[in-house]
Amino acid sequence: MQVTESILRLRLAQPELCRTLLERRQRRVHWEAEKLVLLAIDHPARRVVAAGKNPWAMADRGELLTRVARVLMQPFVNGLLATPDIIEEVLLLNHLVVEAGGPNFIDGKILVGSMNRGGLANTVFELDDVVTGYTPESIAALHLDAGKLLFRLDPDSRDSLRTMQYCVDALNVLEDHNLPCFLEPLTTNGSTDDLVRLVGVASAMGYSSAHRWLKLPMVGDMARVAAATTCPIVLLGGGNPGTTEQLVANVTEALAAGPNVRGLMIGRGVLYPEDDVDPVVVASKLAAAVYEEEQEVVLWDGLKSTHLVG
Repeated sequence: MQVTESILRLRLAQPELCRTLLERRQRRVHWEAEKLVLLAIDHPARRVVAAGKNPWAMADRGELLTRVARVLMQPFVNGLLATPDIIEEVLLLNHLVVEAGGPNFIDGKILVGSMNRGGLANTVFELDDVVTGYTPESIAALHLDAGKLLFRLDPDSRDSLRTMQYCVDALNVLEDHNLPCFLEPLTTNGSTDDLVRLVGVASAMGYSSAHRWLKLPMVGDMARVAAATTCPIVLLGGGNPGTTEQLVANVTEALAAGPNVRGLMIGRGVLYPEDDVDPVVVASKLAAAVYEEEQEVVLWDGLKSTHLVG
């Protein structure tokens, strides 16, 4: 299957198909009570395409979508966080795979819409992170399952306050629709002390935290961070998580930080491992740490790309 050519054909012939596929998909219910392993891939929308050893890895959209699909095919991966373009491309790719006799890797998965991507990496306005992706209203209308917002705090920049207000506005509308949100608070220096303080801020943003999840980086004393909130937490691996062995060890330690640490949002470190391990194998090892038991992988030979054969 030529992934990009096939998706282009569907884009041109049936531009309304993505919305139809979203309406027809089987949604996962009561997932907020589960432990979660989600795949996050909203980096290119912020001008970030580097991954693993390759500074241009995610610039090859066909290769990226192939890796995403192979990981999403795994029953232990619960869903996808992405921008509208990638969610639509994954929907179309899943449609093509099902037509070819392959597994449906969208039904029963959680779809999380990435919202504020306006803070483009390495620009003077990076901290002025306005919503440029999904809006709360579109997440509700398109039957997605949750939204995701990024809030970076630089105490020396007034732009952080503007981004905080963007996030609060979006959080309130998501809450109006009874939609969960994964809020990712990040500090500029990455210290445990600053993250503990910021978790208190992130927990209090908006008029309710009833559907609030926090997406947090792994730091040296994760127990202090987890103790600063009762909100459920998913861990992020970051752009340079090290070898697969190091990543699994770090995740295993961080998962033990508190009962509110409920899983992972895995991203570039899984799709493009620094030690070139198969992404499916990396995902299975991380899922085993979350669920505390070994996970079997699913492979389908019909999904291939130039550089990666499933």
